[in-house]
Amino acid sequence: MYWTLGFIISGAIVLVVALVLIVILLVARKIRRLGLEALSVAGEIEAATNSIWGIEGANDLVKDIARGAKSIEGRVKGIAGILGGAS
Repeated sequence: MYWTLGFIISGAIVLVVALVLIVILLVARKIRRLGLEALSVAGEIEAATNSIWGIEGANDLVKDIARGAKSIEGRVKGIAGILGGAS
């Protein structure tokens, strides 16, 4: 009688472990599928955001232009002062 009960309990434990392993395998497959999907989208995201990194270069260019404009403004004021003082 005890042997029979032991076999039934052991069989139930084996079934539960097998079900847990099956669930783990299914979840692992889903994680793998989602990971591959994320990797395929990552390339698209990189391509779409490359232009954002170019903004830093554009900002530097605008700063250089502003410095040049201020330099020109200072020179023009100097010339205007000389011309204004000469008349």
